[in-house]
Amino acid sequence: MSPRLFIGLNINTWMTMALLIHIHMAMVPPTPINSRASASEGTIESDIHVEGAKMRRSELHATFTLQDGRTVMTDRYYSAPLRFSRSFRTSGDGGGLCVYTSDVSPGVLNGDHYHSNWQLGKDTHVMLSSTSATRLHPTPSLPSSIHHHFRLEQGAVLEYFPECVIPFKGSSSSLHSTFELGEHCILAYADIWSAGRIHRGESFQFHNYRSLTEIWQGQHLAVWDRFGLEPKSNDPRQSAALLHHTHTAALWMIAPNLGATQLELIRSALPPDGRMLAGASLLATGGIGVRILGTAAWELQEQCLHIWNTLRPQLLGSGALKFRK
Repeated sequence: MSPRLFIGLNINTWMTMALLIHIHMAMVPPTPINSRASASEGTIESDIHVEGAKMRRSELHATFTLQDGRTVMTDRYYSAPLRFSRSFRTSGDGGGLCVYTSDVSPGVLNGDHYHSNWQLGKDTHVMLSSTSATRLHPTPSLPSSIHHHFRLEQGAVLEYFPECVIPFKGSSSSLHSTFELGEHCILAYADIWSAGRIHRGESFQFHNYRSLTEIWQGQHLAVWDRFGLEPKSNDPRQSAALLHHTHTAALWMIAPNLGATQLELIRSALPPDGRMLAGASLLATGGIGVRILGTAAWELQEQCLHIWNTLRPQLLGSGALKFRK
């Protein structure tokens, strides 16, 4: 019987956790489990009725191309409650485009299925974030799910720093993020998660939560990272997986020629022992992964940006990345 609590880590992981399933793979042929043509990418009807409950599909799509040295959103589509909040250019980032998305509803509700698709053309540069946390509401009859799919063509740059994911009491939800990178692409992605509405005294009261991050470099699988919790089956506060922490962050940085020198630079930027526990390691196919445990979402968000900004001038020739919200 497989354990109810599992966390997938890089092969050179810095942390040993209880109930650990190691799922990192690189340069392996597709299988029914790791194939990009996964069942979650199949067609899902917009309205599905199951025993009186209703599953709703909301979509968001965007295409970016390079025009006269500037990244331009040439095509977009969204259906409520997902929407594009704003897009603008920042000083010091050349022709890059900063984009914010938002959810105009209270959050991801019972039976909701969110799907976003992003196409970044050759040499485009997109800085992406969300205006508020991803709030996963109770799901009394149907689970909810979110799927993000990114495809980057040669030389494209994506800096993706969404707000925290918060599973509410009584929720059963999943998050699946897929990145397909062409040659010479650069990716920075921060995945930040909270155990609940901590400020209201609600922690680890959701039914279950599952997440999967896939990062492909051509046909090579660079990251296959799974995380799952079912607090009623295995109390995470009684295991070594999270210790006393209530928040987690995973920061994935993929770029050409990242190696030991850049890893040491990243490690020098990690928070000292105290409120947060952090570590970094090289990925098998090139890149750096960082893990952080903490007790506040804003601290992990600031730390992820701080870590990325230690490499950003070297990789992009730009100053520090800041999101104005």
